[in-house]
Amino acid sequence: MSTLHIVFLSLAVSQMLVLASYIFMYHWRSVLGLLAGGLVLTLISGLLGEGLNSLVNSQSSPWLIYFTMALNRVGNISMFLVWMLSLKLFDDNFEISKVRIGIWLLIFTSLIMRSIGSYYAHYLIELSFFSNLVTWVYSQLVLIGFSLAAIYTAMEGWRRDLVIERRFERVIFVVCVAILLLLMGGNRSIWVLSLVSEGSYFPGMPVPMISYSFYAYCVTVALFLWAFRVVNLSFIRTPTGPNLHKVSNEQVARERDLIDQIKKVIADEKLYRNSNLTVRMLAENLNSQEYLVRRAINNHMGYRNFSEFLNHYRIDETIELLVGTNEPITNIGFDVGYTSLSSFYKAFKTLNNTTPKDYRANHKPKI
Repeated sequence: MSTLHIVFLSLAVSQMLVLASYIFMYHWRSVLGLLAGGLVLTLISGLLGEGLNSLVNSQSSPWLIYFTMALNRVGNISMFLVWMLSLKLFDDNFEISKVRIGIWLLIFTSLIMRSIGSYYAHYLIELSFFSNLVTWVYSQLVLIGFSLAAIYTAMEGWRRDLVIERRFERVIFVVCVAILLLLMGGNRSIWVLSLVSEGSYFPGMPVPMISYSFYAYCVTVALFLWAFRVVNLSFIRTPTGPNLHKVSNEQVARERDLIDQIKKVIADEKLYRNSNLTVRMLAENLNSQEYLVRRAINNHMGYRNFSEFLNHYRIDETIELLVGTNEPITNIGFDVGYTSLSSFYKAFKTLNNTTPKDYRANHKPKI
């Protein structure tokens, strides 16, 4: 390990330890804080493990080999935490308790397979082609899959997000995770492919290990600068209602006028029935700017997602049709703007804690 690598590794680890301490000190009561702090600690473990990889060989003491393996496995958990963090940041309805057992099994088995492959690699014991597939290739595909899922989660809801700050955070998140994926996932993937194709352990990796430490150091410094400049990031606070703080009376008045226009045009023209309706289309209908519409709905109606805003109107009309007509429930779902029955039933149950069929049975007047 070069002197420069040691310097950047030390700087990165020290900065990340301070960041983890800050997160746990001020946000340990929130799930988001625990996820963020855990992510930082696993990244530290991964950096230390990758650093030791260049020093450990088959002649090293067993405890050092096992310690290095443990650091690397804890570091691998960072990719799973990145995925969970993306869901917690950008999916307002996400709960860890709802993660399916199959996901946990996927995580557990990939770590086990990775550990087996790592053990043989440290002792330079060659594996068969099939053994390499079920250890290195399988675990690597799982790690990359979770990283891509995190990027998809951040990108998927960008257009519907009504929180201006969070839209910016989505972009930053995608860029940071993409670079991390290229450095760690891509670099290790080339190593794994070489291992499988050549049948022997690749002596090195295309991107120098110092790049991990340098990247981690730069990102951590940037996070500190951002945190001190913007204290109330949207993902730290948990709004319980309309967001009206720190805005001028004039701005509040303009936004309230805009909200009145939004409510009127949505209700009168039933724009919510358009399954392809976007914030931009609504803004064009009002001859307003897109960011003003987003800010007004978020500040004065408390919605953080455009789909939730539309669901309010769609489900209100659904209730009227369920009680006042004999229209089939399937037709009602499509008529009010849903493109699939699954999304229709999910939205209805979320807002009413019952299914459309049960709601109709309990509320429709008896003749």
